[in-house]
Amino acid sequence: MSNRKWVKKWFEECSELDIKPWNWDFKQCYVEEFLQTKKISNISLMLEYKSGHLNQIGPFNYTGKTGIEADCDKEPTAIYSFLWDLDRYNVIRGETMNSFITTFNSCIMQSQNKKSTYEEIDIDINQYLTSQYDRLVLEERFQNFELIRNNKKELEKFASNTHCIGSFIVLPHWMNTGRYNFSQDYWDITLQSFYDFLNPIGAWKKFVETYYLYPYVNNDSNWSVVEFWHGHFSKIGSYYKNLRPQNNDELRAFLVNVNVKIEERGKWIVKRLCEKSELTDYDFYREIKEMKLPFCDSIKLK
Repeated sequence: MSNRKWVKKWFEECSELDIKPWNWDFKQCYVEEFLQTKKISNISLMLEYKSGHLNQIGPFNYTGKTGIEADCDKEPTAIYSFLWDLDRYNVIRGETMNSFITTFNSCIMQSQNKKSTYEEIDIDINQYLTSQYDRLVLEERFQNFELIRNNKKELEKFASNTHCIGSFIVLPHWMNTGRYNFSQDYWDITLQSFYDFLNPIGAWKKFVETYYLYPYVNNDSNWSVVEFWHGHFSKIGSYYKNLRPQNNDELRAFLVNVNVKIEERGKWIVKRLCEKSELTDYDFYREIKEMKLPFCDSIKLK
C-alpha cells in the first residue's frame, strides 16, 4: 500500500468513527476494539501498553508487532515517509517527543502519601515500580497517589496524547536514545539543545519549519524555545531528578502546556497531510483549513 493510500484509509477510518486524526491514539494499533468504546482509563491503557499486555493486531498496525515489542511511534511510518525523507538504513525513524511514564512515575515518587499508599496496595519498595504496574491498574489504584489524584484529568489526557501524531517526530535513533539522560525526555530541553546547535549555523528556523515545531517556540526574531514551566531551563546540567516537575504547580503547568502543544502540532500535521495528499474533503479538514502557524505565543492554554 502506498503512503498516500495508507493516509487516505486512516482519514476515512477517523471520519467514520467521528474522531479527529490529531486525537487518534496509536495504542489503537494493539487493540482490536475501538478505544473509545473500551471501559478503561487512558492511564490504565498506558500502563498495560508499557507492561507489554496489548497483544492484538489493531487498525493501522504497520509493524505487525504487539506486546513487549509494540512501539507506537513506529506505526505511523507511512505518515513520516509522506512528510519527510527517511533513510534506507532505518536509522532515522519515528520517536516520541514527550514521555508520559517519566512524569507519571515521578508523580508517585513525589506524592506525600507514597509510603502509606505503597503499603495499602502492596507495592514492594525494593522492586522496580515498572514491574508492578498491574497493581496500579487494578481498580485504578494509581489514583490513590496524591499528585495523580489532584491532576488526574490532565494526566488522562496526556496518557492518550503521548501517542498521538502531534507527539511524534523522526530522529536518528542514537540521538533519541542519548537525549534521555540530559533531558529526561522533556521536549523543551531537547529542543533548546537543538536551538543552541543549529541557530549559529542558520539552520534553526528550517528545522522548526520542517518538523512543524511551532507550538514549542515563540514568534519572535529568534523563534526562541519556550520552557514547559518557569525555571525549567535553569535545571539543565543538574541532577537528573531536578529536570522533572518539583511540585504540584510545576506539574500542572507542564501538563497543561504539553497537552495543548501536542494537540496544536497534531492539527498542523494533519492539515499539511490533507493538503499534500490532496485529501481535503473531510469535515475535520474544514475545521483546520484556516489555521494559522501555531506559534506558542498565539496558543490559548485551556
